Amino acid sequence: MFEENNNPTTDNSLWTLQGRQRPSPAQRLHNLTSGGSTTSSSGLPLPQNIFTNPAIQPSSVINLNHSTDVVIGPMTQYQGPVSIYYMDYMEAHAMQTAAGINSNNANGNGNANRNRDKSPSRRVTRNTILLITLILLVLATGLVVLYVELNRPKPELPSNKAIYFGNNYDHQTFPNLGNGHLVVDRKQWGASKTSHGLTIPLKRPIPYVLITHIGVQSQPCENIYKCSIKMRTIQDSAIAEKSLPDIQSNFYVSEEGNIYVGRGWDWANTYANQTLAITFMGDYGRYKPGPKQLEGVQFLLAHAVANRNIEVDYKLVAQNQTKVTKSPGAYVYQEIRNWPHFYGCGMDEAPACGIELGMKTESWDAKQ
Repeated sequence: MFEENNNPTTDNSLWTLQGRQRPSPAQRLHNLTSGGSTTSSSGLPLPQNIFTNPAIQPSSVINLNHSTDVVIGPMTQYQGPVSIYYMDYMEAHAMQTAAGINSNNANGNGNANRNRDKSPSRRVTRNTILLITLILLVLATGLVVLYVELNRPKPELPSNKAIYFGNNYDHQTFPNLGNGHLVVDRKQWGASKTSHGLTIPLKRPIPYVLITHIGVQSQPCENIYKCSIKMRTIQDSAIAEKSLPDIQSNFYVSEEGNIYVGRGWDWANTYANQTLAITFMGDYGRYKPGPKQLEGVQFLLAHAVANRNIEVDYKLVAQNQTKVTKSPGAYVYQEIRNWPHFYGCGMDEAPACGIELGMKTESWDAKQ
């Protein structure tokens, strides 16, 4: 607690001696807390003995030595525990800096924070523009490609040919009957020029299709290289040994289903004038024809019908129906008997093949 001198007589007499009025309690409190100034608020010097002589204690001076529960100024009452923390300079500076940043963010006065707030939106805007530009470029490119494809000139194909076949192919590639069945012409398999030449033209559409095979234990060939060699061997044998002007048949079909041009569409084969001769390349009394080989013959026949090279209702016969021979081999004969245009002439007391055309027995062995 504090001690207070409450003697009004002594207090008033002291200020009367100085010739001044006694200051109010608020003025006295200000004088005490202003650092011991010896000048009053009115500019007059205070009695020096009050501060220089501790023995003199005016009645309005409050002695705070060894006192408790003293409040100077406005008082806020708080009941409860109070924690006092020590904070060094660095921590205080960091808190002030953080408080300044938060204040700038709250008030919108910080230039760096304003830039930081604006940069995400700018990035979003820039990315959006780039994305839209990219999409427009892709769409424009697609439209250009589509326009070019739609306006590209299409190659003109003969309107009367459903399946391409001929020797006027482009880029030295093989003509194709479809499904990978290549057509190998005479120049490509290396045919030699005949000295005598062919003299009997083949009149179209052709009424008969004659199926033969090479026979004489000939193995089926499987690629263009080997089949080309076989074609040259057959041609050489026909000219040198049999005294024929050229290779015998109009077309030859390999094991892999490719078509090799013999005498072709224009010249009669060596068997009969009014027939289209197709030969299986191999001995099919010993070997079975492969599925690609059978399909190649059927594709060739479909092409011939589509181009009016043979009659729409042509008659398909095996060579053993026209003469005593093992051609085209038992395995091939078993297959072609089930084909739609197979004609059972010359078998089982049936009329001879070609009799309706005036053909005789010797007509099927012309050797031309």
